[in-house]
Amino acid sequence: MVIVNAIDVIIKNKKILQSVSCTLTSGRITLFIGKSGSGKTTLLKSLINLLPVSQGEITIDNKKLKDMSPKERSETIGYVFQDFNLFPHLTVEQNCIDPLLVHGLSHHQAKTIAHEALQELDMLTLAIAYPSELSGGQKQRVAIARALCLKPKVLLLDEPTASLDPFNADILMTILKRLTAQGLIVGISSQDMSFINKIFDRVYYIENGAVAEFCDRRETNNNCPIIQKFLGSQKEQLLPI
Repeated sequence: MVIVNAIDVIIKNKKILQSVSCTLTSGRITLFIGKSGSGKTTLLKSLINLLPVSQGEITIDNKKLKDMSPKERSETIGYVFQDFNLFPHLTVEQNCIDPLLVHGLSHHQAKTIAHEALQELDMLTLAIAYPSELSGGQKQRVAIARALCLKPKVLLLDEPTASLDPFNADILMTILKRLTAQGLIVGISSQDMSFINKIFDRVYYIENGAVAEFCDRRETNNNCPIIQKFLGSQKEQLLPI
């Protein structure tokens, strides 16, 4: 479990997050939604220490994030950037292999793990292709495969449908549901109304750098007026699953 306890994040003397508390749990998809500039991406980046917190604490399975080495963090948390951040000069296969080599695996071990991850994401047939030859959806699946190569406990995705058409967004939804069924902790920032409605599970609404509302679809007493207004959804869509 990831526990975020009353964190503040300050960037250029401006408080971007203020007293944010939330949890991400195994086998569930936790969504962070809100208007552009509300602090969703900042929150995700604080979970991998790209943006350090000035106050509060983040723990993963009872271990403080600040006490983890960079190697341990990268092995615990996988992160998929909005623009995927694939290395353009490397093939799909090499993009997945290189992080494993940095972590000390042999080339044979790294290639085996990379191929397993690409196979799970239906991308192994494009192993020798370069990112420039891939569609947006294919690039994203490679980025997810690369993140999964290190067998993380947590997978974070920033605005994952921003460059996807509805077909590829549905493929992503299927992939994420399969991964959570395997016990992965998944956190997503998004303002894609259609995608959020389809994948609605645990949702935090972020406003002005703070949590304005939380809703869990499995709870029977859903009363989430801010979230429902933001999504323009009907109450029955938020009933327990």
